[in-house]
Amino acid sequence: MAVEEHSIHIILPAVVGFIIGIVEAYFVYEDENMTSGKDFLGDMWHGLIFSILGVLVATNVPWLMAQAWFPDFLANIMFVNEAGISLVACILITVFMMFKMVASHAIRGVSGGGFSEKLWHKLVISIAIGFSPYYIFALMPMLEPLTSVFPSWMPF
Repeated sequence: MAVEEHSIHIILPAVVGFIIGIVEAYFVYEDENMTSGKDFLGDMWHGLIFSILGVLVATNVPWLMAQAWFPDFLANIMFVNEAGISLVACILITVFMMFKMVASHAIRGVSGGGFSEKLWHKLVISIAIGFSPYYIFALMPMLEPLTSVFPSWMPF
């Protein structure tokens, strides 16, 4: 695999991941009919962290593939298009996020006894995280003027 220069995106994916994490927290709050803010804040941190990490990984697949530790045989099956989006990575991240939500809700749940979040809530969040490069890269040209606000060492 030839070494190519790929940019990394941090700010916009982190903001989008945070927003998706807040939406996931709201869905859980709605499904569990929570009345305590303590339960809400104490049990939803993992949703925020996984949302941010999932969006960061999905949007930075070409940069990750350019790293020395990335196996060459995986680079051949990632099918990255000209825009830097890998459909294979998007599908894998979506499936992983769906599995993560099902497993974490079944194991612990918000109130400790496990609960069942609505299927469409899980699908919306998983797809929003996994396929985030499609709408983030579509928004990037419109948000280009914001890049001047951030220092040059902080990739937008």
